[in-house]
Amino acid sequence: MDAKKGSTLRRGGAGGRRSGRTINKTLVYEYALRCAIKAYNEQQVKPGTPAATKRERHTSTHLGSSMGDVFSGLTDSGSGKSDKLNKEVVRGLIRRLEEIVSGENTAKPEYLDQRFLTVVRQFQKVLQQHRYKPTGTVNDLVIIFLKTSESELKRNNPNPAVWYGDLNKYMACFSEVVITTVEEDAPSMATPELMDKLSGFLTTKKRSDTRSTDKSSPTDKFEALEKYPMIQTLQQVFKIDELEHRKKLREVEPLCTESAYLIDLKKCINNVHTNQPFPGRREDYTSDQMYDLWQKREVKQLTELMKSLMLMNPNLSIGVDSQDDSGGAFTYIPNDPRSFFRVLMDACLEYDVVTNGDAERAKSSVLSVQSDILLRECWKGWRLSAASRGVLYLELIKTRFDYEQLNMEDLNDAMRSLDRVIKDNDVSTWAINDRESLIRVFESLNQTLLHELADALSVYWKVNPRWISDIIAMLDKIYENPAYQEDHDNPLNQLHNLEEVVEGAAVERWRLVQKETTDPEQDLLPNLLTLADKLIKEYVSLTNKKFKTPLKDIINVPGIIMARQMPYFALEIENWTYTPDCRNAPIEVTFELYHKVLSLKRLYDQHGPKNKTVLFKVESWFMSHVRRWLITTSNATLEWVENAVKQDQFTRINDTTLHSSSIVDLFSMFHQAVDFVQNLQWPNELQRCRFLTVLSKVIGIAIQQYTLTIEDLIHHQDLFAPEVREQEALTTTAAFLGRAQQLMGTRKEMEAPADFTKELCVRINNIEAARLRLDRLYELVDADEVAEYMRDNHVPAQEKTEQKKNYLYSVKVVRGENLQPLDKTGLSDPYVVLSFGENQSSRTRTVYETLNPRWDQTFDMWLDDKTTDVLAVVYDEDMLGPNEECGSVWFQLSPQWFDDYQTHELILSLHPQGNLVVRVSMEGEKDDIQFWFGKAVRTLKRAENDTAGLIVDRMGRFLREHLSRRTLTTLLGREKSFFSAFSRANTFVEPSLQDCEDCIAPVLDYLERNLKILNDHLSEANMRMFIIKLWKDILTSLESVILPPLSELQSDLTPLDEYEMHVVFKWLELLKILFNGGEDGDGVPLDRLENSSYHALLAVNAAYTMDTDKLIEGYNGALKNQIAMKMRGGRKTDRSKTVYQSRHTNKHQAARALPVRKSSVATDLPNSEAILRILRMRPEKQARDFLKTEFERRNKAAQEEQQQQLQRQQGSAKALPQRTSSSNTVPPLPSHGSSPRNPTRYASLVEPAGVPPVPPVPRTSSVSTSGRASPLR
Repeated sequence: MDAKKGSTLRRGGAGGRRSGRTINKTLVYEYALRCAIKAYNEQQVKPGTPAATKRERHTSTHLGSSMGDVFSGLTDSGSGKSDKLNKEVVRGLIRRLEEIVSGENTAKPEYLDQRFLTVVRQFQKVLQQHRYKPTGTVNDLVIIFLKTSESELKRNNPNPAVWYGDLNKYMACFSEVVITTVEEDAPSMATPELMDKLSGFLTTKKRSDTRSTDKSSPTDKFEALEKYPMIQTLQQVFKIDELEHRKKLREVEPLCTESAYLIDLKKCINNVHTNQPFPGRREDYTSDQMYDLWQKREVKQLTELMKSLMLMNPNLSIGVDSQDDSGGAFTYIPNDPRSFFRVLMDACLEYDVVTNGDAERAKSSVLSVQSDILLRECWKGWRLSAASRGVLYLELIKTRFDYEQLNMEDLNDAMRSLDRVIKDNDVSTWAINDRESLIRVFESLNQTLLHELADALSVYWKVNPRWISDIIAMLDKIYENPAYQEDHDNPLNQLHNLEEVVEGAAVERWRLVQKETTDPEQDLLPNLLTLADKLIKEYVSLTNKKFKTPLKDIINVPGIIMARQMPYFALEIENWTYTPDCRNAPIEVTFELYHKVLSLKRLYDQHGPKNKTVLFKVESWFMSHVRRWLITTSNATLEWVENAVKQDQFTRINDTTLHSSSIVDLFSMFHQAVDFVQNLQWPNELQRCRFLTVLSKVIGIAIQQYTLTIEDLIHHQDLFAPEVREQEALTTTAAFLGRAQQLMGTRKEMEAPADFTKELCVRINNIEAARLRLDRLYELVDADEVAEYMRDNHVPAQEKTEQKKNYLYSVKVVRGENLQPLDKTGLSDPYVVLSFGENQSSRTRTVYETLNPRWDQTFDMWLDDKTTDVLAVVYDEDMLGPNEECGSVWFQLSPQWFDDYQTHELILSLHPQGNLVVRVSMEGEKDDIQFWFGKAVRTLKRAENDTAGLIVDRMGRFLREHLSRRTLTTLLGREKSFFSAFSRANTFVEPSLQDCEDCIAPVLDYLERNLKILNDHLSEANMRMFIIKLWKDILTSLESVILPPLSELQSDLTPLDEYEMHVVFKWLELLKILFNGGEDGDGVPLDRLENSSYHALLAVNAAYTMDTDKLIEGYNGALKNQIAMKMRGGRKTDRSKTVYQSRHTNKHQAARALPVRKSSVATDLPNSEAILRILRMRPEKQARDFLKTEFERRNKAAQEEQQQQLQRQQGSAKALPQRTSSSNTVPPLPSHGSSPRNPTRYASLVEPAGVPPVPPVPRTSSVSTSGRASPLR
């Protein structure tokens, strides 16, 4: 840059740097004193005259309005933004001036002066230009009004002495209007500075050019001058003796005239035009364009200052014009203004910082208000630019900061002041000398700031983050300055040296922290906890408060610190893991340390160095402790269950929650355990999945134990009282006596079982609640994702049991269905014998007088890995003679079929008839979360189903006792005796519907009471399942009254006659009405009650009295229909509208419909088994032969099918046993009524109608007559 060599900004010489010679402070004091005297004289002229205001404005235009905030005048922006013109001020002035011109406002005499009105009209034209887009300031409007008034007054008389007083009045009036406008329309602009400036025009004192009007004596004038604050401040700053100060004041006071100031201004203009060193010349700027810009601005400002001075004193120009203004020294400007101003500012700073520290400070400045005023007066007169002043002030503040005389806030204020200068005056427009000074100061300040930053980082844990941010902010301003960037290619490289400082500080800090957190009297684990906690707090403070971002995106202070300290911490943890105390450390404290270590790891991963080393071996450090926790949790599982059940009163928690407290307690423990594992946030995902899998096993075992406990309570405390269990445990002799009593006719009628309890319902609800909560827990642990992740990562569900030669099987004999009747009563006394190989066998207890027994007995056996054939034989226990075989079946046990370790329910078809339900499982487990949850869910579902079955079994015994042929005989009066055979009167009268109801009143009462209890306290789902099973059992009981059991032998039972059949179907109708809800029909919907089993029972009537030939023909047709049904996919033909057409009946309609019911009977026959059961009651040889032939065919087909099934199982290595599931549903049951039973209400729902040839038509849901209150509402 060639222009740098010719920079000669100072008057006394060339060169951009400070002169080596020492500046005489006495000369600085003298020239500053001259400026102070000039300021005093200006004040005495008239502080508020337009000329003074004009001069103040023009002075401010070049060097700033004031130096009030140290340097509000560092900018060349006039009076600043506080008086910037806006629309509110412009519109308010237009409105008020229009009121004056129009004559609306005549408050002042001047408002009637035509000359004033002419000035206002001319000013209005100028003001209209600012109406929509205001520019400039309020000061500009005052100057414009001043010039307009001066032109108008000169037109009438050019002599200023004539109209000078009028000018003052015009300016005072206009100023008052402006003040009112600002205060009312733009109060935010009404700053004290602006108001003071405008108020100065309101004074009306005149000033005499010769001061002839001043009657004060010269002595008084000198005393006033001596007491002038600026002069006193100057004396104090330079510490001048009072006598010398007074002497110097008397010496220079005569020199300080307005004429001398005017001559100085003219000399400055002349120097600018002749390219003199002061105030500036072409060589001082980088280009002609920059120089021309400065020259025009400087000449304009100097010219306006001269005009203002002559306007204030019109006679001044006459005397000055005659004087020679070329060459010679300046009166007010020293020969080296820049150097003189440096000395003056340094002296002011020294005085204010050291001596006058309590003085009132200027805004955002170290300087006092009086020093600020003194400096402002000097730089205005000495023509110093804002750039030079700003750089000089920063340099001096920085020097005192280095000597710790000033703080960072003072340095910030100086930097902000310089920022304002740079913002208002682009560095490219600066003089070369100012630019060089700026770079030099920035270089020195950069070194100072880097040293401060290094000192701060060396104690980073103590440093205030604001201190760091202030340093970085100043460095940013330095590095972003275009002039600095031109001379420094990459200034950020200097910051790399700070990394070593941070590393050393991190090591030193580690020693201090370790020393603070180590207590020799404690174990290593508490010390590690304290250390980790200390580090976490410190790192969080570093990353969130002190060093949120890297310093200039280069120095990542938290990352450097962690990179140095974390290896030490990892070594401490590693050493602890090898100590003996680690293995037995308290679980709670250990995992507290784990979470702190995990927090440190997250901080390290987020803020640590980019190229991280594997420091945190969390898996190896804490894996053994997680295993310890899992083992402890597993061992506490049984205790969980026991405590939950022991503390449970089995009462509902509240009106809306149907389960009891044990469910809440148990699953609270489950959730705590799951939350514990999930809150670990284990770094290794595969290991985390394994933890959840192991925990699922713990939960599954607990659920299984809880279910078994609840089932045991239901079986032994709720359903079967101790006396019932004692009856079941009768010896063979006691059983023989009971059978003998039955044969002799002395057996007592069975009493109704005890009513169900609320506790039973709550226990059943607990099982359902456990299943539902387990489903939610399954979703909570994301079991599907866990299992999928383990499979995707090549971790198959492996068997946890070792390969053994023997396997433990569990076979539970659940129940039998439709067994072969072998006793004369049409029933059997069945028990089951399981044979495993040659020497192993197991036997169940005997269940008396039933074809659908329930054993629920489990047998465990050890078998090898080969396939084992198991023979299950059902025997009928006889008191006299050998036990007969009811049926038998083979099935197989093999690891290849039960290797899923789940419980499989097998429905085995017995030979010759009936089914045997067994549940088989092989002990073992899989490393699969779905396995354990699935096993638990299946356990709960089976428990729900079994419990419903137990309830129905308990009720079924009582129902079958009353819904029997014995009850029919009693009702019809057909009890057989010795004399009945000789009775002549053998006529029978069909019992009424009320009679039919009364004979089964114990059943209806029992059902009504217990269904109400169950419906009130069971959940909706459990109640649906129970109703389905109970209704099916009732239909089966009624069917057993009509038909004998299925067998190939002829039955001793005789067919029911017409009257007996009517009674049976009336019972069916009464029970259906009870379940449907009585007269309201708001119980179980009819479409659920009138199901396929219901219609099958009705269909029996169509074939009951049919000829044997037609029955055999119908049987063959039924077989064909069954084959067709299989081809249709197992769907049965809908008989809901073919067997009996439903009718909307009431009390009168039923009576009219009964005579024609015979024509509504459909011709559909029952199924094949029902036909065979009917044929058993036929005495014809044809029927006996057909039964024998058909059973031989059926047995042969069953044997062939069983052999084929065994062959298929042997041919498939992975063939699984048959698994069954059912999902019968009924709609939800409404709330029940609470009225007691009325013996006549059920009969009123069905009309008696003589003795029709067919059973009565089933009642539909439209019946609306009075009846028994339904317990299912």
